[in-house]
Amino acid sequence: MKKLVSLVLALCMVLSLASFATAEGEYNMPPMNTTDPIELSIMTWDDFEMTEALAASFMELYPNITVTVIRTTTADVTADLTNYAAAGDLPDAFFFLDLDPLMASPYMADISMYIENDEEAQTKLYSTIRKMGYIDGERCFFMAGEFLPATVFMDANVFEALNVEMPGQDWTWEEFVELTQTLTDPTQQIWAYSNGMYAPVTCGPIALTANSIGEFGWNGESYNFESGWAESLELQLENIRLGNTAVGGSDAYLAVDPSNEWPGQTGHVAVLTDAFWTLNNIYTQPLALDRGIKMVPYNPPVGAENAGQLAFLDGVAISSQCEHPREAYEMVKYLCWGKDGWMKRVELFPTIVWEGTENKAYNVPNCLPMIQDDELNEAFAALMPDLGYWNDWVSFMENIQNPVTWGARTIPGFNAFLANAYNGGDFNGTIGIEAAVSAGAADPWDYTTWLAEQGRYYYDQAMAAFFEIYGAPTAE
Repeated sequence: MKKLVSLVLALCMVLSLASFATAEGEYNMPPMNTTDPIELSIMTWDDFEMTEALAASFMELYPNITVTVIRTTTADVTADLTNYAAAGDLPDAFFFLDLDPLMASPYMADISMYIENDEEAQTKLYSTIRKMGYIDGERCFFMAGEFLPATVFMDANVFEALNVEMPGQDWTWEEFVELTQTLTDPTQQIWAYSNGMYAPVTCGPIALTANSIGEFGWNGESYNFESGWAESLELQLENIRLGNTAVGGSDAYLAVDPSNEWPGQTGHVAVLTDAFWTLNNIYTQPLALDRGIKMVPYNPPVGAENAGQLAFLDGVAISSQCEHPREAYEMVKYLCWGKDGWMKRVELFPTIVWEGTENKAYNVPNCLPMIQDDELNEAFAALMPDLGYWNDWVSFMENIQNPVTWGARTIPGFNAFLANAYNGGDFNGTIGIEAAVSAGAADPWDYTTWLAEQGRYYYDQAMAAFFEIYGAPTAE
């Protein structure tokens, strides 16, 4: 952790970016300082054991650098950042969940010169991941820190019981729709679908909108509620109405499972939209194994050319107070997404145990590589477990296309838009558009333009606050 950097130094950093601008395909990365003693810190809320092991490996590569891992929680991270900033002692790098508070405070350094002069970043990162930190479309202020697909699980037992062939790993949105509408069989106590961590209205607009890099078809400048949103919401509500969706706590569900367990671990659901870590936390654990549940993981389906796939992507920024941003960039790259660090991570996954125990931390690695590299993907796929009923991790990796994370992490003003318009607006006497459509008080197609306009309004409000703190990009 470092002392507050002066505004003059910060201005010099911004002005220096222009001197490193290069033509496309040319890279001029500033050299690392490998001689002077340097202290760096990174704040994270997860994977402390792995992060500290990677930090130790990084320090072996750069003996002049000392890395400290600062621990926080998802509940405390924003408050901790505020407190560190007030003390003039921000961590040199930090993970975050909500972008807007960072935009309204001078916490983030412009890292454009580094990521744009890093050949690995420009040629290996998934394109949607590479675009994540460009808040104003021209300057990059953060990178992806961790990637997990918003995984769709399909129960091989249920498909077998229904005598239905499971789709290939390159499945489509149209197949998803058909499966959720046709696999319900009350005589066998089977529901076609259950939404765990997310529902069709969240993943559908991303999957059905070309070049989307955010929720609701966000493309960097505007939302597209006419492509995927209304039809996904209608699919979601219709499947609930027709009884195709397992709804925990409902009379129909309690009649099958009086203990009201989470539907995804009962063996009564064919298709579940959830998270990659559920494989590690539930489907490789005794409860699911003893029940013989055979959940096969899939990436989210795609329904439009060059569309996106919903993902859990955490952001990580370099502090504006960091005295060694070049070295901090290299640290973050090694700990988060670079090939060298990931090859070390692959080596470490089988060895990490939970702190203070002898319990192996990862039955299944908790996150996935963010770069397209055959050697790394092969090493990662070889590390993944043979589930006994499925072991096609190579195909799984090949069908990661354009990961797109949750709106609040990358879209300026997203949370304000949700709170004040999408979930907080009055739609013919019903609060919230989804509630209004469900109640029959609103037709979603009547509000596609209004919602896009409201989303852009709150984006503009957030950007105004951002430019006041960070300044507008300088025209070249």
